[in-house]
Amino acid sequence: MTAKFRVADLPPEADADLSVRAHNQHSATQPLHSWDAPDWSILDDRRGELPDFQLDCLGKPLCAWVKRAAAGAGVTAAHVAVPALGIASSLIGMARRAQASSSWLEPMTCWVGIVGASGTGKTPGIDAVKRALAQIERDNQSKVSKLQREHESKVENARAARTHWKKQVEDAVEAGVPPPAMPEEATDPGKFVAPRLYVSDGTIERFGELLQARPQGILRLTDELSAMFMNMSRYSGGQDNEFWLESWNGNSYNVERIGRTLHLDHLLIGVVGGLQPDKLAKSFDGPADGMYARLLFSWPSEPTYHELNNKALEIDPDILNALKRLDGLAEFADGRLVRRSIELTKDALAKFEQFRQFVHAEKEAVEGRDREWLAKAPAHALRLAGTLCLLDWAMLGGEQPTGVAVGPMAAAIRLVRDYFWPHARASLRQIGLTERHVNARRVLRWIRARRKNEISLENVRRDALGQKLDAEQTAALLEMLGRFGWVRELNAFSTPKGGRPPRRWQVNPQIGVPVAETVQTAQTPLQPNSAVSAVSASQSVFTANGGADPLPEQGGDDLDDDPGDLRRCDHCGRLGTMANPLHPWDWPGRPDGIWLHTKCRHHQGREGGDLT
Repeated sequence: MTAKFRVADLPPEADADLSVRAHNQHSATQPLHSWDAPDWSILDDRRGELPDFQLDCLGKPLCAWVKRAAAGAGVTAAHVAVPALGIASSLIGMARRAQASSSWLEPMTCWVGIVGASGTGKTPGIDAVKRALAQIERDNQSKVSKLQREHESKVENARAARTHWKKQVEDAVEAGVPPPAMPEEATDPGKFVAPRLYVSDGTIERFGELLQARPQGILRLTDELSAMFMNMSRYSGGQDNEFWLESWNGNSYNVERIGRTLHLDHLLIGVVGGLQPDKLAKSFDGPADGMYARLLFSWPSEPTYHELNNKALEIDPDILNALKRLDGLAEFADGRLVRRSIELTKDALAKFEQFRQFVHAEKEAVEGRDREWLAKAPAHALRLAGTLCLLDWAMLGGEQPTGVAVGPMAAAIRLVRDYFWPHARASLRQIGLTERHVNARRVLRWIRARRKNEISLENVRRDALGQKLDAEQTAALLEMLGRFGWVRELNAFSTPKGGRPPRRWQVNPQIGVPVAETVQTAQTPLQPNSAVSAVSASQSVFTANGGADPLPEQGGDDLDDDPGDLRRCDHCGRLGTMANPLHPWDWPGRPDGIWLHTKCRHHQGREGGDLT
């Protein structure tokens, strides 16, 4: 019998997929959203109720340290545990790979992003582990100095060998015999690059050099990751994106430099840092390239107040010794990294296959960025399982594990499915699940910020979307917002001059637009002592639903700085100005009348219009 896998129940706030599934389950005669009940999920940027980090997924020694460190730093357990997993996984890197099959092997390196506003505990939690890393680097200074001396000896030997070879070439040329080939020992070894466990920033070329010094991988550890992601395509035309996408995989890569090419056997860089919720959308703006799918998102709740204690040391020896053991896993032969793997045990593999079935079924229920993140969930679970297995060994000591048992595998699956997955959905909601979702949210936020009650197609395309979409795509987007209950198209009467009337939409007042002046009041410069203008200005030439429902007499667009939305003369088409204002006039068949310049009124009258 085929096992059935139930999707974990999530709170309503965690489901922001534009209600695609719900729309598909309703008939056309029963719309899910209406003018009275618009789809609020598009604007929903709340964290919602998210599960806490499951400490029982960690080994007992690691769990005890996390509790001590969190209490000492005044943060939640997640603020400490999640960065610790990311840092530990990056120290292992390619030194050990988790093997699900003979052709599916994953390096241990994980990317983790701690989401939270400034002052919610991201940095103290990261620092609890970062201090131990810094101590390891200080303890390694003597080894680095020894490596540097050895390198300088190689440089001098190569220089002497090259000088000797050049002399042999000169002698051979004088003797008229073929010159000897340059010996291998005459090759310049290049500049010395000290091996680093982590860096906070760097160029692609710099990371290439660091990976030659530490081929099992390196860690990029920073308080704020948004600048890293936002700058990837800003200065490089998108080349940085390709580099960083590849840096999660751990495959071979060539870094092109001026004058030479750096070949990397393994391009593998871990990423650990914080992300502010309001910067998530900008961090992953642009085409969906799957960068966010590589991140394990954690959005911990804000820590509650509790008294600090001194149970945790500034640099805890338990985590320090564990990280040192993980750093020492890498093995080398003839200067090259020896790749080793640890296989899943039979029970662990069965558990992993069950999780893959769950992911396969769940992917059919989501779309866009949710689906892309979920597609990488098995790889996340495999890397986490290997990390948990080796981290438990590093905390306890003893013989190195030869396989990933069912315990670490089950713990990794629980963390991915029940913790990182709902946290990823909440974070991806900030980014926008699809480009359609991103554009819809951008338009609604622009409407709210500009206090719009009416909008035009060109107005939205130019100002809200920055001409990102063409007119047809913008119209389709507005039609979608209409289906979701946020706007409804207005029918315009034809003007005396004729021509195609501009398309406009009324905005649902539930979006939170304060009561203000009407569109016509905002568009028409009122003259002092012009009682007729003041009275008539509240009447719109547009009505919703084919003219059945008049617009409210109050509530405005605040369009003074937007010439594209200003009222135009119904005769000449020009804007009204202080020197040549528009005035309302009666017109047969037009209950609301027309608007004309003073001079255009006389022209219109001579052409046979009945102006009163």
